[in-house]
Amino acid sequence: MSFTAPQYIPGETDITLLLGRDSFEFEANRNILASQSKFFEKACYNEEFKEAKERLIKLPDIQLDTMMEVLAWLYRSEPKLPEDFTCNESTCRTLAVLSAADFLQIDTLAKDYGTSFGKKLELIGQDSETKELLNCVKVMNGIYKARGSIQEEELFEWVKRIGTSGRQRLMSTCSLVEAPNGTFFQDLSCVILKAWR
Repeated sequence: MSFTAPQYIPGETDITLLLGRDSFEFEANRNILASQSKFFEKACYNEEFKEAKERLIKLPDIQLDTMMEVLAWLYRSEPKLPEDFTCNESTCRTLAVLSAADFLQIDTLAKDYGTSFGKKLELIGQDSETKELLNCVKVMNGIYKARGSIQEEELFEWVKRIGTSGRQRLMSTCSLVEAPNGTFFQDLSCVILKAWR
């Protein structure tokens, strides 16, 4: 049984986040933020930082909707993965959350995304479109960049399932990924070679 706490509890907030370029004010709880984030732990409690003294943290590169997903996870909600990998918008949202997790040093969020994503790979099969494969690879790359990973067995089963033609499209798709993560591509390459044996 999972329990999801409300993301905003009046009277229990003790720090302000300024989110996005528009500096949207969001009230939060320092203990919740610092419990999983090395960034927030320092910014909220290290008195050498002005953010800790002022109880105000500016995050111009993190938008409100992205922070809401991070907070939902902090309150023990499941990671929100794209329902459909043909949709660029949901892929971009997931990548924004993973980028925020990386910046905020929330390693366990990326690990949870990796675990959930590994299970989602079962839905992406041999007849996947190139766009679907590209978005899938982008999300996997984002998981690794945020210090998460995907189980080798799950990657292997997926690569086997997409078949020879899918693997060829997958390899050409990989060249389209911007800022590739070395560990991800090493893991994926090993799995592709293993599947072709």
